[in-house]
Amino acid sequence: MPSRIEGTPAAPGIAVGPAWRFRPRKAAGATGSTAAGRAVRIRQAAEAAALELEGLAARLCAMNRPGEAEILEAQALMAVDPAIVDEAVRLARGGLDSEAAVLAAAEASATMLGSLDDALLAARAADVRDVAERIARILGGARLELPEAPSIVVAADLPPSLLAEMPPGLALGVALAGGSPTAHVAILARSLGIPAVVAVPRLLDVVRGAGPLAIDGESGEIVVNPGTAELQQLADRRARRAARDRQAATLRDRPAATADGERIALLANIRSPDDAPRALEAGAEGVGLFRTEYLFLRRRSPPTEAEQLDAYRRVMETFGPDRSVVIRLADIGGDKSISYLGLPDQPNPFLGVRAIRLAGGSRELLLAQLRAIWRAAGLAGVTPHVMAAMVSTVADARLLLELRDEARSAVRAAGGPSPERMVTGLMIEVPSAAILAPELAQMVDFFSIGTNDLTQYVLAADRGNPWLARFQDALHPAVLRTIAGVVAGADAAGIPVAVCGELAGDPAGALVLAGLGVDELSADASSLDGIRAALAGVTGAELRELAGRALGETDAETVRALAGKLLARTR
Repeated sequence: MPSRIEGTPAAPGIAVGPAWRFRPRKAAGATGSTAAGRAVRIRQAAEAAALELEGLAARLCAMNRPGEAEILEAQALMAVDPAIVDEAVRLARGGLDSEAAVLAAAEASATMLGSLDDALLAARAADVRDVAERIARILGGARLELPEAPSIVVAADLPPSLLAEMPPGLALGVALAGGSPTAHVAILARSLGIPAVVAVPRLLDVVRGAGPLAIDGESGEIVVNPGTAELQQLADRRARRAARDRQAATLRDRPAATADGERIALLANIRSPDDAPRALEAGAEGVGLFRTEYLFLRRRSPPTEAEQLDAYRRVMETFGPDRSVVIRLADIGGDKSISYLGLPDQPNPFLGVRAIRLAGGSRELLLAQLRAIWRAAGLAGVTPHVMAAMVSTVADARLLLELRDEARSAVRAAGGPSPERMVTGLMIEVPSAAILAPELAQMVDFFSIGTNDLTQYVLAADRGNPWLARFQDALHPAVLRTIAGVVAGADAAGIPVAVCGELAGDPAGALVLAGLGVDELSADASSLDGIRAALAGVTGAELRELAGRALGETDAETVRALAGKLLARTR
């Protein structure tokens, strides 16, 4: 008989097919080879794994997926990380089999990451295990086990590289007992168009011995052994969504606005210059978040000023003088650790030295970035827009302005074209910055709210922890009231407010944010059609009424139901 379970939506789409269970590799204990031989084999296998991962990254780049390729490029570096390889060699010299030594060394690191209170760092535990599985397979001469036919992949957790390595069409969908929407496997699934549901309670018990599965990555619903009625419902749902998506795409050549003409700017989040054409194709009115930290990863030294200038100039020239490109100074730290900075180990990196706080010990890194932005804008003939993350105090805002002006003086002293001004903003994602919004708004040109971090900080809930998934909805009234306070502080100073977190890419969330008075929404290019269509189907008065009711509620579920009811009317 059909049965239904629900998890957390991670990648949209509907998939139906047989269940294929992925099980991580297990290695035996002792071996008869010499300790020296085991050490050499581990190091050789680690190098081979790194080469394989670099090849998979190149494949994703060829598919115009540079952001997702960076996930596997980071894994390639992880494969030869001394913290894992040296520990595996030590265990092998103590008598463990080479494969077991690698898996044990990685498991110790993964367990430590998984125990952290930071969402993204905890999600990286899957990457560590993924890399170790690959090294162990190479050591054992084993091949990657894949389903024999197109299937729904079911697992406790899933190696991110597995999806990248599967031939297209083999993975119909993904259902995980653990994981989170921010995990790398979820990011890859979204990029590859594979429906995914994560953090599904009792998944492995319910699916054991079951027949086919049907998953809905937009609702989080999983149907085990769907019957004729369930399959017809899903087919109808898929057809409606396809028609909705086609209709939404027809609005790309129009500025985003409500049915009665109230404008809300729609911008794109990007990671590299290669993402810019895709954003323009989706009708983005500019870039609301250029995550420049990805320029600093996968290197042994910082990118030169000339390399940065080229990247910034390419994006600026793509969007031209009439579409702003907001460049976020590198948010290095947290889950984006960079060895060449020499930062000490931090118990909780996401609440440690990162982003604007790097100026305390790596001031020149941020100054070089700002100089490159000034010069790139001068050469492109545009006005640059810059913001900094992890701003917590008025002193942090003053520091940003000081760095900006110091960089401008250096550029002008060296000669060459440079703009008259740099539009300067702050990311509001720390509760103290939200509380200080009236004072901070007097100092800068705009705010951009990062709802991902703001939500987990306001609710004190690690967004990578599947047991805390109920706290991860940014439509919680506590978060919305915080956002309303930020908007009020910005309005008093006459500066605009953008949102560049996940909530901006959620059509229901976009309706509430617009009703709260947010001026700009910035999201992945794939989300822009749905947001534009949702806004076009309602009036400004309806949005303000929705926001007012949302602020008066006490739980996210009720708010989402209210927003969902209004959204359903637009579809």
